[in-house]
Amino acid sequence: MIKVPLLLKILIITIIIIWFIPVSYFHFTYPETEWDWKNIDTRDIRFPNSFAWGTATAAHQVEGNNTNNNWYQWEQEVDNNNQPRIHNGEKSGLAADHWNRYPEDIKLMNELGVNHYRFSIEWSKIEPEPGSFSLEAIKHYRDKCDSLLKNKITPVVTLHHFTHPIWFEELGAFEKKENINYFIKYCEFVFQNLSDLVPMWCTINEPSVFVSQGYFNGVFPPGKKDPVLAATVLENLLNAHVSVYKHLKGLPGGSEANIGLVKNIFQFEPIRRWHILDWVFSNVLNDVFTNSTLELLKHGKSTFYLPGMVSKEMKNPMAVGTLDFIGLNYYSRMHVKGQLSLKEPFSFEKRENDIQTDMDYALYPEGFYKALHTISTLNKPIYVTENGVADRGDTIRTLFINRYLYALKMALKDRIDIRGYFYWTLMDNFEWAEGYDMKFGLYEVDFKTQKRSLRKSSKLFSEIVKRRGADERGYIVDIGDNAPDFTMEFTTREKVSLSELRGQVVVLQFTASWCSVCRKEMPHLEKDVWQAFKDKGVILIGIDRDEPLETVIQFQKDMKTTYPLALDPGAKIFSLFADKDSGVTRNVVINREGEIVFLTRLFEEKEYNQMLEVIRSLL
Repeated sequence: MIKVPLLLKILIITIIIIWFIPVSYFHFTYPETEWDWKNIDTRDIRFPNSFAWGTATAAHQVEGNNTNNNWYQWEQEVDNNNQPRIHNGEKSGLAADHWNRYPEDIKLMNELGVNHYRFSIEWSKIEPEPGSFSLEAIKHYRDKCDSLLKNKITPVVTLHHFTHPIWFEELGAFEKKENINYFIKYCEFVFQNLSDLVPMWCTINEPSVFVSQGYFNGVFPPGKKDPVLAATVLENLLNAHVSVYKHLKGLPGGSEANIGLVKNIFQFEPIRRWHILDWVFSNVLNDVFTNSTLELLKHGKSTFYLPGMVSKEMKNPMAVGTLDFIGLNYYSRMHVKGQLSLKEPFSFEKRENDIQTDMDYALYPEGFYKALHTISTLNKPIYVTENGVADRGDTIRTLFINRYLYALKMALKDRIDIRGYFYWTLMDNFEWAEGYDMKFGLYEVDFKTQKRSLRKSSKLFSEIVKRRGADERGYIVDIGDNAPDFTMEFTTREKVSLSELRGQVVVLQFTASWCSVCRKEMPHLEKDVWQAFKDKGVILIGIDRDEPLETVIQFQKDMKTTYPLALDPGAKIFSLFADKDSGVTRNVVINREGEIVFLTRLFEEKEYNQMLEVIRSLL
């Protein structure tokens, strides 16, 4: 029998401890999410009527003739190898000429059916010189907002979307804490001139991307590769958000404004799930790119840590509570391969079976679902402020829309508070370092003629947007949705909100005195639901559609029912659950957590008995 030397035994045990145990922990704690798309039906995805649908753009990418900002400066330069900064040496130039063509583009939004539009203000046009604000430029944006509202489209303004004036860049931009005051003054001027037209404000777009691309990779201005400086810039950007939020809230109209930050989540996952280095660097990158920002916003402190490069404590107790909503930008994930190299400790790899976009992003809707769960830890309303695909051949956009919106619907069913979705982007644009090569637009743009043409695949997005609302039974809600909150007034004049009934099983019966089927069903509800379960944590409430108090009181007497009846003037409560033009005689069963678990239509024996079984299962 071969004897194993003691040192070798110790070495084997050490390897097991520092390798296999951590790998096993990560492997089972963070399983790879992969859905069986062959057995998932995405053909009839529906969203609540209250859901906000929009598209998004950024000023420098679409307006044209932005010649006074950091990106214009960047486009004129070459790198250390004398190569252009932008793909193919392209320059933004006229871009999509959105500055002049926005009325035409608003018509395109109407064709799509969207009711929100997220766009950015170009700081360099508003404040071409320090302290000198352009009344002409702000009037342009005011006219644009006014035109959007006249077309029943809500303007959503981003105050900083990667660009700022050249003079601000020359002062050191966000590398210096003291420069935040310049940003505050610019934001104040814009807010004072647009707050009566704009209900939603995004302070800063993707601070982590601004930092990673400008201070790690060097492919965005200012083109630096300095991890220590990167940490400082991120902290200053987040502090700028906090300061602007506090300042705008103190201005006239500030208390009514919804103000948030836009956070990109780009997940990093190990290419080899058995390799400790892949896990280590994936976790480090997730912490730096995502968690450091979320932790500061949640707790007022976080750590920006890259082993051997930088370790910075970020603190700002004032950050807590500086979000009325959070914007989520999501595109894909990256697979990380760790390496025993000080020069290049990790690299990014592709998986063979992944469907790749033109940006070399993998189609991964499961990651979108996970990102929504991650961002939900902030406990703030969520708007998906960007999500789209670069697809110049228009071959995978349909697949992208179907799968990513399905993932969005699944997150909604998990009771995540998602209020809206903005597709990136309305039309083809200048895609930063990639120039005009990447085609994200729902509308194709011929940049020689500026002609816009709806892409074939984009029709699906428009269909889903316009599909929102009623299913074949008239419901605009679905099983798994959070029940919309409302306040009801009973025939006794007592008022109560649905949310106040949380912790009980609630059955809402939509009815009316003129409804013969309702009259047939009500005695059964009295006996089988109210009398059977009222002492077991179940409350049955009849919601009478659009009838006066006297009629409803007499209706209850005629029916000889004892469960409470509530008034519904104008069918406002009814329209939260079903299309206003659809019929009554329907029941909505809501569990103790406020989630819809069963829906009925008409008084059909089999469905009615199924409802009773569901109620029993909740007790």
